[in-house]
Amino acid sequence: MQTERVTIYDVAREAGVSPSTVSRVLSGRSNVNALTRGRVQAVIDKHSFTPSSLAQGLLQKNTRTLGIILPGVEHPYYASMFTGAHSEAQRLGYALQLFPIRPQETMTKPFMELIDKRRLDGVILSGGVVEAILNDGLVSQLQQLLRAIPAVAVCPPIPGLNCINIYSDLTSSVRQSLRHLYTLGHRRIAFLGGSYESRSAGERELGFIDEAEHLGLPSRYRNEAGHSPQAGETGVIKLLNPLPKGEWPTALLCINDLVALGAMRQLRRMQINIPAEMAIVGCDNQFFSSYTCPPLTTVDLHPDEHGRAAIQQLVSSIGREHITFSQLQPATLIVRESCGAALGFRKFP
Repeated sequence: MQTERVTIYDVAREAGVSPSTVSRVLSGRSNVNALTRGRVQAVIDKHSFTPSSLAQGLLQKNTRTLGIILPGVEHPYYASMFTGAHSEAQRLGYALQLFPIRPQETMTKPFMELIDKRRLDGVILSGGVVEAILNDGLVSQLQQLLRAIPAVAVCPPIPGLNCINIYSDLTSSVRQSLRHLYTLGHRRIAFLGGSYESRSAGERELGFIDEAEHLGLPSRYRNEAGHSPQAGETGVIKLLNPLPKGEWPTALLCINDLVALGAMRQLRRMQINIPAEMAIVGCDNQFFSSYTCPPLTTVDLHPDEHGRAAIQQLVSSIGREHITFSQLQPATLIVRESCGAALGFRKFP
């Protein structure tokens, strides 16, 4: 037998025992006599046999441990999602193990081994960073492993990765913000932030372009600066500096609250009054958004609810046949003073 083709049934046949006996030896159970255990272990050692997750999982009990992949928890959005997921997992009697993955990193080896050896009962995948690093080859590899355990992706569906998807209606969130600014009288509205690598950022930008065209507004005011406060600062400079002041946008629609925070700081440096001279809208409704000066109008994507819903779907699918479906979650516009609505401002060209 060739090592790479050895199965639990091959080991059982060569050792003269049943597959269930091999499983008991592998799991360290005591109800196997020493002679039989030694014979089975010799065959295992001979072929360097490692059972597949499917084979070993047949006789294993649930670990009551779930995994979640996030681009770290430094970003408030992912911290909120993790908090919601962790709270719901605890309520349902499960432990939740975090696997942070940075941009340009691949899936960590310990995580892949945990799935392959059935040390996780299910896994949550999340975030634009995860989308960016899941190249076609890795999607295929991950899909094979996820056939053994349930998976929920808290992000738009990833081509080639068949699992449960729970995600925000990002296009709708941008449309809501743009329409709100339009009703306040704004006709030159800029979209600030995002990156070419992020599918979710691309969805938001396409939503901006489509809605701007629908409203008869120019869609040329865009700068893909990134996702951080620093991106907001530099984005404002790159957006405004090339334009005569008379052609400046009267409102900024930022891809997230962090970008909006940086944009507000730069506008203050330039002595541009918010919202009298420049309205601003963020996205994510982070904890600091109501404490900015002025308080930030934003869109709540409810990441904590996404985390809870992901855990609920994950736990309910444990032990069932592999299922796939998508669940689109609504977003909520939170109107505060930075857009001018609360103060009665109306901007016209």
